[in-house]
Amino acid sequence: MKRQTGAMLLTMFVLAALVIPGAFAQESPRPAGLGEATAKAATPFKMFDNLYYVGLDFVCAYVIQTNDGLIMVDTLFDTFWDTPAKGMQALGLNPANVKYIIITHAHDDHYAGLKKFKATYAPNARVMMSEADWALMESTLQRQGAEAIAGKGVPRDMIIKDGDELKLGTTTVKMYITPGHTDGALSLVYNVTDGGRTYQAFNWAGPTLQSPEIPVMEKFLASTRRIQGLAKDSQVWLHSHPWSVSFFQKYEKLAARKAGEPNPFVNPAEIPVFLQGRVTDTEKRIADAKARPAGAPQRGNRGGAN
Repeated sequence: MKRQTGAMLLTMFVLAALVIPGAFAQESPRPAGLGEATAKAATPFKMFDNLYYVGLDFVCAYVIQTNDGLIMVDTLFDTFWDTPAKGMQALGLNPANVKYIIITHAHDDHYAGLKKFKATYAPNARVMMSEADWALMESTLQRQGAEAIAGKGVPRDMIIKDGDELKLGTTTVKMYITPGHTDGALSLVYNVTDGGRTYQAFNWAGPTLQSPEIPVMEKFLASTRRIQGLAKDSQVWLHSHPWSVSFFQKYEKLAARKAGEPNPFVNPAEIPVFLQGRVTDTEKRIADAKARPAGAPQRGNRGGAN
């Protein structure tokens, strides 16, 4: 089924649960009918003075504005390769000013638009990804064949190591490898500003499990526990898929915000609650898997790239 592109609009929906989704990928309760085949461009909007949303109702793409150019985070599906650029233009940003493109992990809803976007709008932009996920992207495209390699493949560029920092102008993005969703899934930490106030944003790009295998779940659990420490001073909680963090509910509040009211994306209390929910859920899944008789069927995942 071909995904619809259509005019840029915001698909508003009511989530089944507004606090902590269950995942598996902890069986994340995405709204009924929302998926890759039905994904639509969302209305681009300014989240903070220096952070913009240029993604879909299904998967996120962000732009960080610095005093020396733009940093793009993820490039969406191949079908939506120009959606971020159109979003930037609508917001008064020039996609030609993208200096760096960070691919948070090598699932095609995050990287497949990269080649066309880069060639069309920002040919000099540097591309950044972890070693493990460069390899995952390359192996995925090889399995898909020559047409996929020609349409989506880009040569390796910058390789992110755990703890690396990207500095552009006066902006610093700290990058951590937090495996579990993929072996090289990234978490990003950077400052955002709103009305003269500065907040620390934490973007966990791999907040859901993709496998019922015990070693993978243990990686995910270890990453989640690590993030509990990494995110302890953060006030803004971002993900790679909007439904898991009440993203568009916050957008609605932001759009209706009056002067002097707080930015609804500033919500530090949700961070430890979300993370502890992931820890508790994953610990239970690991315990259940270890107690399962040999040969018993395992709970499957969705099989999708999220």
